[in-house]
Amino acid sequence: MVPHIICFDIDGTILDDQTGAVSEKIKESINQARENGHYTFINTGRSFSELDPALLTLGFDGVICGCGTYITYKDKVLLAERIQGQKAEWIINALSECKIDAMLEGEKYFYISKEIRNPKLIAVRDYFGEEVKKNFRYWEEQDPVFQKMSILLNPESDLETFIEKCGEDYAFIRRSRNFYEVIPAGYSKATGIEYLMNYLTVAKEHTVAIGDSTNDLAMLEFSGISIAMGNSADVVKEKVTYVTKSVKEEGVAFALKHFGFI
Repeated sequence: MVPHIICFDIDGTILDDQTGAVSEKIKESINQARENGHYTFINTGRSFSELDPALLTLGFDGVICGCGTYITYKDKVLLAERIQGQKAEWIINALSECKIDAMLEGEKYFYISKEIRNPKLIAVRDYFGEEVKKNFRYWEEQDPVFQKMSILLNPESDLETFIEKCGEDYAFIRRSRNFYEVIPAGYSKATGIEYLMNYLTVAKEHTVAIGDSTNDLAMLEFSGISIAMGNSADVVKEKVTYVTKSVKEEGVAFALKHFGFI
């Protein structure tokens, strides 16, 4: 079979959201696809600093992180969008003026404010910062360098004004009523795949995306073969080539076998 670029979302796709684990069968299937000559990549909205190190041992050729803003191949950084300096300062000021809690997500660290109040962001800080890699920083103490951000709204937040301030420089992905991912314009999980297509000289029809959520839609709609998990929302299932089993039923392994990659 012609080598394909196969991109896997993390949460709800290879990783069970409830158990926080990747099954042995899924691990074996990813490694087997790679052994069969295919390129395997994580393609996630998470920044590189938010990846559990254990995920990087599963047999991937590289990662697309931060919705296409950070790309590696065989431990080499191919692309890294960096928001820093005056641009980062402007973002922080706009967040403060609009009373929005945020996490600024970078390759080395993610950054939050000392004044953070949102319980979800506090939980993220405690888990990723303490249990995984101790890799968060307070932006009051260290100038941030990041690729994208996640924002969480409070009752007093002024999202409309923040969007107006950002103008055409940033795209907003709504993940839930009070949670948005904010990405520099021109980047997405799809642009990450396109970059690798050119780098690895792989045709679009030989690209594969496997995901479950709305922030996967860009890569699912772009790829030659698009696969939605059985646990996906209907809006995701309607856009794909194939719907596999759920993450609990090891849908990734089932799909890879269905298409002959393993």
